Order: sequence, then structure tokens, then C-alpha cells
Amino acid sequence: MPNTPTELPLTTSDDADHPQVTSDEIRVMVERFYEHARDDELLGPIFAQRVDDWDTHYDTMTRFWSSAVLRAGTYSGRPIEKHRIEGLTTQHFVNWVERFSDVVTQEFGPERSAVFIELSKRMAASIAMRIGIGGVDQALAKPA
Repeated sequence: MPNTPTELPLTTSDDADHPQVTSDEIRVMVERFYEHARDDELLGPIFAQRVDDWDTHYDTMTRFWSSAVLRAGTYSGRPIEKHRIEGLTTQHFVNWVERFSDVVTQEFGPERSAVFIELSKRMAASIAMRIGIGGVDQALAKPA
């Protein structure tokens, strides 16, 4: 059966072309991503201001990505509301996707990272649009 937008390649462990990642691997990727994001000139100050307990945030984001990619069903939350932050711009979302793409590719390699990167781009554009920030999809479509 071909992949469609609702069939994610990492949801089946017997697919040799898309070896499955584990929640433990996702946790490592999440921690590495936030190490990089906290150093970003636009993203770092936002995370410093809004995240008090990094272990809890890592747990939440691990559940989020495990649910999004592995369909683990472990995340429940209101991601749109969490992103209603005064002063966010298109560039914040672009930086987030760029840092995320770099880290996920380093952690999982090109094949296993593809689904994460595609989802991150779609989520960034959707969240931005829903909170009134336009142009993220066009900015992400531009060649690097």
C-alpha cells in the first residue's frame, strides 16, 4: 500500500526501506534539538522564558513526536495555544524547522528523518497560520 499523508513510513517495523525509530531514540533527538534551539538567537530567549522544567518539556515533546510518528497515542495537549506568543514571526518558525531538520537528520539519517522533517514543516506552517502568522509555508519552500 503506498504512503499517503495519513500513512507514515515509520509506523511499521517490518518496512526495510523505513526502519522504525523507538521512543527512546526520539527522546535523545528531542534533547539534542533543544540543546541547539536554546543556542538560536531567536528561539533561545523564547524557550528560556517559557520552559521552567526541561525534563517535563522533554517528556511532553517525546510523547508528542512518538504520537505523531509512531502513533503511540501518548500525547494530549493544546499545541496551538502554547504557540500564541507575542512577537513570533515567520523567521521563528523557519529557524525552528531548520534546527529541527539538522538535528533529526544527524540523529536518524536521511531516510528515517524524512517523515519527521515533512511533519515539522507541515506543523510549523499550520500552527503559524492558526495563530495569524503567514508566509511560513512559502519561506520553507525556498531552497536553502
